[in-house]
Amino acid sequence: MENGGSSGVLGRLAEKTLGWIILGLLLFVGYMIYQMPAETRRAIWEGIWRTIVWLVIAAAIPWSARLYIRRVLEVGSNWAAVGLLAGLLLIDLIAAWLLMTGWPSSAWGWAAGLGALAAAGTYNYLVTEYLAETAGA
Repeated sequence: MENGGSSGVLGRLAEKTLGWIILGLLLFVGYMIYQMPAETRRAIWEGIWRTIVWLVIAAAIPWSARLYIRRVLEVGSNWAAVGLLAGLLLIDLIAAWLLMTGWPSSAWGWAAGLGALAAAGTYNYLVTEYLAETAGA
């Protein structure tokens, strides 16, 4: 039983309401995509597919550092760690570049791309930090 009595009921009601709102928005977006011309619809789905593929690649790449993290730790230099992180981010960038069909055409596109690379870099850092801790550093 939750503490606070009525706040538990209100919290669950808010969660259910928010869930229904999100479901309604997803259905609305799906319907709007369905109503678009075939060429536009294909471009949207292709963009979603390419984004998902890049996310999977960007999530998997830092785990490959498990193969050589001990060597980086043996060097004992911060520059070796910086080189590792830069190399992982470069691989993320190359994967994104290969999946893109062209350069972003707007400032929002560039901001989204740079934001995605910043998120991938942060994820790379967190994964390699975890791998270094488990390797005994």
